[in-house]
Amino acid sequence: MANVEAIRDLLRTNSISKFLNVNARNTYVVAFREMLNELGFSNELKMSSIGSSDFFGNEVVNAVVSFARRNKLDSTGLTVTPFLGATMVERHETLPGVKTLEGAIANGQYAQFNLQNTADRNNIILRSLLQTLGITGTTTQDALRNFALRKGLSSDGYLLTESLAKALLSDLYQLYGDSLSKLSIKPGTTNPPITGPGSPGNNPSPYPYEPPKTGGTGVPPITNPAVGNNLQIDDRGGTIVISDGSRQIQFRKHQPMGVSTPGFNSLVTFVEQNKDRLVELDLTYSALQVMESIAKNEGRMDAINSYDRGILSIGTYQWTLGRDDKAGELAALLKKFRDQFPDSFRRHFAPIGIDVSQDTNTTYGFLTLNGFAVNTPQAKEQFRDPAWGFRFWRALQEPDFQAVQVEHALDRLKNFYWKPSYAVFGSLLSTVITSAYGVALLLDNHVNRPAWIKPCVELAMQQTGLSNPSTFTDQNERDLIQAYLNVRHTYTDGSIAPMSKSLIRAQAIYADVTAGKLSETRGSFQLSNKAVAAYDNSRGTDKSAFPPVFYEPGEFPDMENERE
Repeated sequence: MANVEAIRDLLRTNSISKFLNVNARNTYVVAFREMLNELGFSNELKMSSIGSSDFFGNEVVNAVVSFARRNKLDSTGLTVTPFLGATMVERHETLPGVKTLEGAIANGQYAQFNLQNTADRNNIILRSLLQTLGITGTTTQDALRNFALRKGLSSDGYLLTESLAKALLSDLYQLYGDSLSKLSIKPGTTNPPITGPGSPGNNPSPYPYEPPKTGGTGVPPITNPAVGNNLQIDDRGGTIVISDGSRQIQFRKHQPMGVSTPGFNSLVTFVEQNKDRLVELDLTYSALQVMESIAKNEGRMDAINSYDRGILSIGTYQWTLGRDDKAGELAALLKKFRDQFPDSFRRHFAPIGIDVSQDTNTTYGFLTLNGFAVNTPQAKEQFRDPAWGFRFWRALQEPDFQAVQVEHALDRLKNFYWKPSYAVFGSLLSTVITSAYGVALLLDNHVNRPAWIKPCVELAMQQTGLSNPSTFTDQNERDLIQAYLNVRHTYTDGSIAPMSKSLIRAQAIYADVTAGKLSETRGSFQLSNKAVAAYDNSRGTDKSAFPPVFYEPGEFPDMENERE
């Protein structure tokens, strides 16, 4: 058996890319190769001829690429990213469940899956297998019905039939390599296909939808009755009050539809009261102070808006579902919440069928509803319903979700601060502006006009004649920042208006400098405690901010300005 626990250790310590990359030679490679072999990729590894090895060679690269392709992931195979490694471990954890399903098919014992008893072991296994394919539901029966709908089969969800079991196993097999021992699946009794409007037909994809590109192939239900379960809704004309019996909120109603609330939970207060908790998420105190300072320019942590072009926007930065058929930032926020606090995520979102698409990245993605990608204007419109607004508002009261908001907001730095595509005259921004005050201004800019940071800083450098960051003094940076603020106040490329309330936002941030909360000293900003510990800290006059450990710029796409 593969030593999968060794791979989990790498994931827990965020060091998997350091040890599992091409030409690496270490004991972790032995465990990794054995895991790939058990996942069915011994043909690529040529395990039968060379056996186990501690070397990450071309055959391992080929196996990784093959796994990624089968699981709808992008990978060159040259390094194992945390997400890719975690997916491999998850697939390995699913293997016993696959074998249980194989046994049921081989022996015709479908009744062993007691779908009425949520505590039944095989019920739990079946639900886990469906979740592996991205199929969700409030119960196993709901998930099975969603799977049947996707495959064009009829099912009431209360019985695992031969045709459903074989369809499920066939889809699961597509996630694994060709050398995995597999049951020969012969055609069984086929239930009558579902016909009629919205019927998806038989789709051989290993997921309940293809990764959405320009609208996807799945057609999610236009309404989801579960969203309104156990809610008391009092429509008072201009406002609407919704309660689940434990919490309630009064939304303002908008015409022609949608609701909003500015929220009540201050990010500044949350950060002040939870600094030790947030440091555990690998955030430095300087990073938290930056977040506190710019939070004054943003919304509250439980703000909700479902009346404008973004369809549904939530939280401090108003992370949005995405306009029209475009991906949005909300899915990336939920993905982080799900991955870091799975129990909290399931408690709030599993009962209403919400998850995120398999191809959601660090920045953009789509929600899924009952296993279908929400990637068309028609599918998104239902989220204007006040009941959806309440469900997301209720989740935003969760301290775990609030902590994720803080981390995700600061993660925007990874989309530009250390990226070569944002370098100004050949220098990374992390070497040019390195004070906590300056970084707060850049992040404030990125929230409002992300595409204009580079041209604004370049113009400021030209105006001041400051071009070599390695020689910058504290006063040089202050001069550069003042020129940058003058530029960003009026800068536009003609596509949209200049940055909104630029001077007022800058003054609000500078108030924390005056109060002694935010430093103007070069090198006073660092994002990650692990980075501070990992990198050489004795570099003389170099005041640059360290990138996060194992930071990969390609995983964080450049962000465009939102059209107003």
